Amino acid sequence: MAVSGSRRGANKSLAFFESETFAVGDIITLGELDITKPHCFAGVQFFSDAEGTLSVSPSAGTVLIEIQTVNTAPVFEPALNNLITVNAPTTVSWACNTQSVRATPAGITGAAFYKLIVTCNET
Repeated sequence: MAVSGSRRGANKSLAFFESETFAVGDIITLGELDITKPHCFAGVQFFSDAEGTLSVSPSAGTVLIEIQTVNTAPVFEPALNNLITVNAPTTVSWACNTQSVRATPAGITGAAFYKLIVTCNET
């Protein structure tokens, strides 16, 4: 299931986008990113509850991060180093004018819910 939604941060030099909390079987898409801030970072947080208040560390699984840029819309393409292994978390980063980010989880065990966090800046 594809979903969209975000919360923007207040810092004008940093654009902050956070999805709602979704089941680990759902695909999350964050749209309407600030294309004037091309230096972007994506990460995921995992939870045992739908409210996203009880953080957990999954024991297995991956999350694929794909991006939709000004140049490639409406097609999503893989971000550089785009696979997050959940038991060795990392932040995916890239530099391009990005419109949307999509997270696709696979084989997640030890967590029931997750959210996608994306930040972008100008440099």
